[in-house]
Amino acid sequence: MFYVNIINEFNEKIAGIEGTTQTELKKANACIQISSWALDLFKEQVTNFGFDSIKNEISFFKGIKCIPMKYLIYYTEIRSCELRIPKSNVKRQLSFLDKQTKKVNQFFGRHTEFLLYMEQGYDHFDEHYFTRKNLNNNPVVKSYPYYKDSIFNTSHDEIWARIKGLAMYANYLKQKKEELTNTNNKTGNSKLKWTGSYAALVEMLYGCQEMGYFNNGNVGINNAIDAFCEFLNVKKGNPTRTYQDLKARKGSPIKFFEETGQKLLQKMKDEDDLSNS
Repeated sequence: MFYVNIINEFNEKIAGIEGTTQTELKKANACIQISSWALDLFKEQVTNFGFDSIKNEISFFKGIKCIPMKYLIYYTEIRSCELRIPKSNVKRQLSFLDKQTKKVNQFFGRHTEFLLYMEQGYDHFDEHYFTRKNLNNNPVVKSYPYYKDSIFNTSHDEIWARIKGLAMYANYLKQKKEELTNTNNKTGNSKLKWTGSYAALVEMLYGCQEMGYFNNGNVGINNAIDAFCEFLNVKKGNPTRTYQDLKARKGSPIKFFEETGQKLLQKMKDEDDLSNS
């Protein structure tokens, strides 16, 4: 069949990308391109030549098209997740991932009967589900996209690909939550604690932020404060209000820097005096 060489090349390219040490976002972008490439070739072949039998049409839409389609769905979800997940604060990250898992489970719940049909290996409705002649006679309320190409879609081929792709995504979410939980546990067990005032911490972090010391200045001050509060076991206050209080307080607004600077200079001086005596 026309799709054998395409699938073989597709599998090789996907395996090559997944075997690299690139970030999840870069892998996702590359795999989305490869998946789209394979689907475009499939569509061109189906449009130009069609199928010589109902059996071959069912075989393609039930077992072949879903291969690149599931990866397209899987990596599109990963890309969205990587772009939208909070950049700091493990609790907020875990909450976001829980919501993503809930979304996946809701999709599975809407298609329980079809999922059971596929997992049990049934085929008595295959002509209805996986041929194009019944595309517009599907009693199931369609999800995205609302318009389906009558040449390249059946009533259920996309639903099957989404089930397979979201199952992969659910495993990705599980692994990501486990990694974050383990990291959070290690951080929570840290004996390093901030015993200065919250205002002093905010002043220090605002100063470091202005110097571009966090990710070359490419991270927001609130994210930096969240990360340090989590690491140093500090109850987070209102950093913006605290910063305004620093600006308005009597005397020097940078008391932390002045006092720590003086303390450090005095330490250096005392050490020099001791070594010269």
